[in-house]
Parts: sequence; structure tokens; C-alpha cells
Amino acid sequence: MKMIQEYTKRCFLPLTVVPVILLLFIAPLQLHAQHSHQTARTLSLGGGGTAYQDLYHANFVNPANLMLNRDVRPKFTVSIAGGVHAQAGGSLANISVYNEYLTSGLTISPQLADAMLDTWFGTASSESRDLAFDVAAVPLGGAYRSDEWAVGFAVRVRTSGNTGVSRGFADLIFRGLDSDYFSEAADVNLSAEYYAWHEWSAGYARTLLRYDTLFGFAENVRIYAGIAPKLLISTDYTSASMVSSLQISGASAQAGGQIRHAFRYAVKTAGARADQIDAYRIDRDLGIDPKLEDYIDPQADDFTAAKGVSLGLDLGLTAEMDLPQNAFDLGIFKGRKSLRVGLAVTDIGSLSYSDRARTFSNDDQLLWEGFNYDRDIIDSEFDGDESAYFESVLTDSIGNDLYADFESEQVQAHKPGLPAMIRLGSHLMLGRFGFMIDTGLGLSDRGIASKHAHLSVGSEYRFFNVVPLRAGLRFGGHSGTTVHAGTGVEFRNIEFTLAASTAPRSRNYGSSLAAAWSGFVIHF
Repeated sequence: MKMIQEYTKRCFLPLTVVPVILLLFIAPLQLHAQHSHQTARTLSLGGGGTAYQDLYHANFVNPANLMLNRDVRPKFTVSIAGGVHAQAGGSLANISVYNEYLTSGLTISPQLADAMLDTWFGTASSESRDLAFDVAAVPLGGAYRSDEWAVGFAVRVRTSGNTGVSRGFADLIFRGLDSDYFSEAADVNLSAEYYAWHEWSAGYARTLLRYDTLFGFAENVRIYAGIAPKLLISTDYTSASMVSSLQISGASAQAGGQIRHAFRYAVKTAGARADQIDAYRIDRDLGIDPKLEDYIDPQADDFTAAKGVSLGLDLGLTAEMDLPQNAFDLGIFKGRKSLRVGLAVTDIGSLSYSDRARTFSNDDQLLWEGFNYDRDIIDSEFDGDESAYFESVLTDSIGNDLYADFESEQVQAHKPGLPAMIRLGSHLMLGRFGFMIDTGLGLSDRGIASKHAHLSVGSEYRFFNVVPLRAGLRFGGHSGTTVHAGTGVEFRNIEFTLAASTAPRSRNYGSSLAAAWSGFVIHF
């Protein structure tokens, strides 16, 4: 009986996470491609930039900013490998809890599991924590600026994803089938989404209004408006989600009890991957007893070939004004003084994965009351190996007959929304010193986008007006407070900058790690 219970604990967990197993085969997190577009400049200043980031990157941050700095830069800007940014983090990446409980040699008893998971997730089994990533590269970009209007063009390749698990799922991982804990129904939920796409963006900005003075102290006030429509080429998509309830009743020293697992899951994907999973389903329905790994054959086209086309949009407004030049006219504040305020709505629209799009789903319930211990079958079919028999019953009979008994539906397209965001920011320049503050709110919880508002603050000082030293902080959003820094060289005709950020404390809101490189940017 003890051996049966041990194999039940060992084998039941994989069976309850069939969507995860599917996802591992059909959507490996290959970073082959922030809720907001980041550059080495904006990342080093806390991740803002609504009233700061100019050039072709403005297409994705605030298109009105294409008009900025036209009096201090040459008219043309081009870039090859024009910027790379990567970020990962979230509340599931709680390094503080991980170090406290999982790297100190402790034995995870039920009491210790309670303390750890209460800190990590909260007390309710439905509480969820997530881990997200976002990688973007701008292989090509350019901009042209005149006195009254400006245009920008950029190609951006993006990959983003998010994985979330509930407290109940974490309890299943750390406790196994603990009949004491699961004597009451617990929410065992998980979700994962991965998507990749290309953006071809064309931005246009111009001066809307001019004022000689404003409020009695601001001079040469200009208000710019910008718009950047973009062609979205969808290349890869997979999502998996499971909502379930797990309960163990009637367990005693003499009986293993009854396991009740009511579940509903769905896997969405497109292209050859969808065909391969559907071929597996067809053969399973024919009674061939297939193995999913024999059907999944990843090819380069699975990740790079176009699977649909749609349109997106970025919009923005920026006000720029000169401040009295004799204000703070000392030390590091000597030089031009100006204030900018920007408002932007970015990533409006949705992607479209229409090439052989399918949804695979299952809505059922497992009611398991133990093994039928058949000694004759163990001897005749498993050469007396009880372990092989127990595993066969669980993984083959229960797994294939129940969890893998999914339905397949062909759909017109999967249309995940872009990680849309509304942002408000300002930038104060006092000679070689600058100060920036931004706030933003995600319109969806997708990728690293978060409906929790964030605040970014940052400052910079330009040594010899060529070497910028930047630092910033970010509060809120998808993770804990993050610390940012960056530097590089920025000449009139060429620039090269780097930036990085991390969350020094993760206990309450999770960790985050990010880095960015400007690429080689040339102005002429």
C-alpha cells in the first residue's frame, strides 16, 4: 500500500498539468526576438521617456517626440542594429523567499511549506503569481527632422510571454497529494502565453501650436502631435491555461481516499504546430496510442514565418518650452533650460495569428479511488515489475483516457491584444543636468504589461556634454522597486550607450532584471 501511495504522489502531479507538458513541447521560451518600448537611454532613467526619447525610437514611445532636438542634431539619423532590450521578472520570481527557504538545506515540512507559500503567494489557494519576459530589437531605423515636421521609420522584432500559477498549484508542487491540506477543495490553476511578432512603423509628427510666452515665465512654447501606424506581422503564438479544483477526501491510514480533480484547460496555437497536435488527436481517437513528442517537430519557420497580418497604432502629444535662462544659472545648471511634458497611448491594436489557427480544450473531472491491483497482469505484461504497472495505469490509462482526451476546433484567428499602455511624463533640462519623471498604466495584463500603475524617476548629467551618467528608480508595475543605471558616449554625429536595471529586494513584489544597448546610431 505504501508503494501505491508513493507512486500516486509521483505520477498524479504530471497528469494534472497536461497543458504545461503540451506547452513545453509546442512553445519553448526561445528568446529569438516591458510593456513599454525601452532604449538604453530610457531604461537607465527608470524606464520612462514619454517626454524624453527622440529619433526613430519615438515611434514606439511617443511619436510627437520625433520633433525633439531638431535644433541640436543633424537632420538625418540612421541606424543598423539600432537597439536591443531584454527584461524578465515578476511576482513569481521572489528571490528573497527562494533564498530563505530553498537554498539553506531546510526540509520542506507542511509547516514550513505554509510559511513559505504564505509569504510568496498569500493564504488563498486562488492567489496567483506570475513571471514575464519581453525581448525587443530594432534592426533598422531612421528619422528626418525639419523645422515644422519630422518623420521616422523603424522595424522592431518582439517576443513576449507570461506564466502564472496559483497558490494551490504551488501547494501541489511542494506538498504532493497531502490529504490534510487538500481535504478542502483548492484552486490549482496555471496559465502561460508566448507570442512573437514584427512591427514596421512609420511615424509622422508636426508642430500644432506656438506661443511666444506662457504663464509669464515660459518662452518659445511649442506643442507637437505625432502618430505612428504600424504593420504587425505575427510569427509565433501559443497559450495554455488551466482552471481546476483539487480535493482529497476519505483518506486514512488504511485507505488512500478519493481524489477529485475537476479541470478545464485550453491550448491555443497556429501553423504547423497546430497541425501536429491535431494529427496526434486524430491518431489517439483511432486508438493508436500515440506519444505527443513523436508528433511535435519544431522547424525554423514555426518561429519566423508570417502567420497573420494586422495593424497597430501609437499616438502622442508633447509640449516643449524654454525656461528663463537666468534661473539656477550656476554650477552644473549652467546652459539651456527647458521643460517638456508628454502624453502617449502606445500599442493600440491586436495581433492576428490566422494560419491554421486551432484551439484544443478539455472540460472534465477525474474521480480516482485507487488502483485495481491485478497480480496476473503485473506478472504477464510487466514481468512482475509493480512500479512499471503503477506508472502505466496512471500515465497511460488515466492520462490518455481523460486528461489527453481533448477536443480540437479550427478558428479563424487567435487575436491577442498588444500590451497597450497610457503614459504621462515630463523632462526638465537645466544645462547639462536633466531630471525626468514618468507614470504609466497598462490597459491589460499581457506580457510584462500590468494594470498596476508605475512611477519612474531618473536624472542624468552629461560630462563634457559627451559622456552621460544616468540613474533612475521605478516603483510599481509588474515587479518590485527597480534600480537603473546607464552610460556611454553621445557625440553630435554618433552615439553608443548601455543600461541595466535590477530589483534589489524581491520579497513583496518579485524580482526584475533588464538590459539595453543603443546599437550604432549615426546622425548626419
